[in-house]
Amino acid sequence: MVKIDISLREVISNLPHKFVEILTNKKGIKLLDTSLPSVKDKRADLIVELEDKTIFHLELQSSNDKNMPFRMLEYYLLIREKFNTENIYQLVLYVGSNQLNMANLIDNDILKFRYNIKDIREIDCSSLLSSDDLDDKIIAVLCNIQNEDRYINLIIDNIIKLDENKRKDYIMKLLSFSRYRPEINTRLILNIKEKIMPITIDLKNDPYFNEGLKTGIQEGIQKGIQKGIQKGIQKGKVIILKELGFDKKEIANKLNISLIEVEKILKD
Repeated sequence: MVKIDISLREVISNLPHKFVEILTNKKGIKLLDTSLPSVKDKRADLIVELEDKTIFHLELQSSNDKNMPFRMLEYYLLIREKFNTENIYQLVLYVGSNQLNMANLIDNDILKFRYNIKDIREIDCSSLLSSDDLDDKIIAVLCNIQNEDRYINLIIDNIIKLDENKRKDYIMKLLSFSRYRPEINTRLILNIKEKIMPITIDLKNDPYFNEGLKTGIQEGIQKGIQKGIQKGIQKGKVIILKELGFDKKEIANKLNISLIEVEKILKD
C-alpha cells in the first residue's frame, strides 16, 4: 500500500484542522518540521504543535506491524530530543482493511513505554464531512460511512467546483484512499467517470507515475537507463488509467500497446 500512503501523507501534511481536532480534542495551531535527527533520515507522518503546547505526533499504518511499538519509541526519543519536551502525544492511526491487532506498548523488566492507537473506522465521519476543508472530506472515505450515497454526492460536488489542476489532484487522492474501502471505490469511479471525466492527467506529480518511474530507473541500471525510464513511464500510465476505472482493452487502445502488455504490467 505504499502508493496510497504517499497520498494520505500528502493530505495530512496540509494540516486538516478538523481531523487533528477529532484525534486530539484540541486545535492544531502550527505545523512543525517532520524530519527528525538520526543517523539515517527519519521523517514522521505528521507533527503538530497543539494549542496547549503539546507536541502531537501521528503515524499512519495500513498493516499490522509487530515492531510498531519500537518504531514509536524511536520516534518519541527523536521528537523529545528535537523539540526539548516530554509533553508529547503519540497516535498510530490504523487505516488498513484487516482487523487491527497491533500492540501499543512495550512492557518488560527494563522498559515500559505506551502510545495511543486507533482504527480510523472508529471516527464519526460526520464531523469530517461538515468541515470546510476538502482534505478532511477526502479523509472521511476511510471512516465508517453510514450513507454512501450522501458521501459520494457531497465529495463529487466539492471536487467539481475546483479548478482543473486541483480537481485532478483531489480525484487521484480520493481514488487512492478509497482502495482501502473497495465497497465504495467502484461507485466513486463510476460517478467520477460520469460527472467529471474526461480529465487530463498530469503524470509528473502523481505518486503512481513516480513509483513507476522509480522502478523503471532501477531496472534501467541493468537493462539500459533510457529503456528503463520509458518502461517506468508506461507502467505509471497503465496504473493511473486502471485507477480511473478503464478496463484493460480501453487502456491498451489509449496507450497504443498490446493487451498482453497491459495485463503483464497489472500483474506485476
